[in-house]
Amino acid sequence: MARRLGVRVEIADLGDWGESTLNAEYDPQGPTIRVNERCLREMSRARRREFIAHAVGHELFHHLEAVGEVERPHGRAARERAASAFAQTLVP
Repeated sequence: MARRLGVRVEIADLGDWGESTLNAEYDPQGPTIRVNERCLREMSRARRREFIAHAVGHELFHHLEAVGEVERPHGRAARERAASAFAQTLVP
C-alpha cells in the first residue's frame, strides 16, 4: 500500500525520546515513513514483521490525512486512535 501511495518506508534510528518510545514517524516531505530500529532489536522475526506492518499502517493513516484522503479527527488522541484502528484493518 505504501508503494502504491508513493510513500517510502525506511528503518532508522529515531533517537531518544526520554521515557517514551517513538515507534515510527511520518515525514510528509518525502513522503517517508521511518520505523524505529531501536524497537526492533529485541523482537523475534515474526514479531518484527507484525510490528513493522502495524507501524507502517498507522503512519499511512497520517499520510492519508495529509493528502486529504481521510478526514482528520479533531485532537491528537483522536488522530492516534483512528490511525491505530486503520492499521488494525491492514494487519491480518
